[in-house]
Amino acid sequence: MSSFKDRLAAAKSAARPTREVTVSLDADVSDKRAALQAELEAARANPDARLATKSAPELVQEKLDELLTITADSLIALRFSRMPGDEWAEITARCPVRIDAPVDRQYGYNMHAVCRLAAPLCGVRIEDGKEVALEVVPASAGVPAVDEWADLFTTISGHEFGLVIDAIYELNEYEPAQRVAQMKKELATRPA
Repeated sequence: MSSFKDRLAAAKSAARPTREVTVSLDADVSDKRAALQAELEAARANPDARLATKSAPELVQEKLDELLTITADSLIALRFSRMPGDEWAEITARCPVRIDAPVDRQYGYNMHAVCRLAAPLCGVRIEDGKEVALEVVPASAGVPAVDEWADLFTTISGHEFGLVIDAIYELNEYEPAQRVAQMKKELATRPA
């Protein structure tokens, strides 16, 4: 069995777990796609018997493919890493429970506020396979503040913000708790 120092050193040097989330910066894309999907379903349900080079479903599918090509640049990949425990605890301590939010009452802090604060500390954008930090610069001497995280959060959909919250929560709360519980369970059932 290795010493505490050896185990601590190994844990410090180990890569932190990560999660990736893809979001879109084009809010209209999902609306356009939904409209085209509905049009495609309608075209499939009511086939046109006229002779034509392409069927109605094929024409709609071409529009969907074109939309996907045009909007590929709007997709942004974000990568989040597990935070050090002391940083995570500090953020959760600064975000009190919203009494009317059951998820907050369950965990003892404002889940949304915690994740908004944690994202710049543990998140990056992935561009051409490389990690790129989002810019966060406070205002100074007539120069306006830049907060790409805040801008991103006001641009993406609620569903996408939920994906970000899920990734950060899983990395910093759910997975560590599950790992410890599983190890304790396995040790409890192990013969002496």
